[in-house]
Amino acid sequence: MADQPALHLLLPANRAPDGYAERVALALEGQGHNVLRHALPGDYPRLDPSAVLAADIALSRLPDGARVLVDGAALPGLAAALAMDNRRLRLVALVERLLWREPGLTAEEAAARRHLEQGALALMRAVAVPDAAAARAVADLGLVPETVVVLSPDGAGAARLDSLWGA
Repeated sequence: MADQPALHLLLPANRAPDGYAERVALALEGQGHNVLRHALPGDYPRLDPSAVLAADIALSRLPDGARVLVDGAALPGLAAALAMDNRRLRLVALVERLLWREPGLTAEEAAARRHLEQGALALMRAVAVPDAAAARAVADLGLVPETVVVLSPDGAGAARLDSLWGA
């Protein structure tokens, strides 16, 4: 939509091209939105300090008041910067699945990811998920229930996104 400001999508550069965030972005573009993709370097969800620094820089370069979609897989690299920029930006997370529930993690790794995701998601205006099962998993982190929204990645679901930005 020509009168709408651009939407910024932060996602890992190594993300699958058919992931939830990308499908939502394509639906938004189909409705006329301008979606600017910002690919974050690094081996997400495992990161090195240079990837965290690159994520911090990418977030800091976004204009004040920007509407920002954050792919849930990008949360590990952005977690520290989100705490500094969540009041300046209008953040909505797109969470296909929680990273702390990934198979093969040790108990310590899972606990660390859970705390990281919980803290990062608490800084969002809303957390959009593809289905009711993902909504329950995110709500189980203790977020305010009204912030978790089932948003299908098709045109109808993406149309609801405008209501998530808040004032």
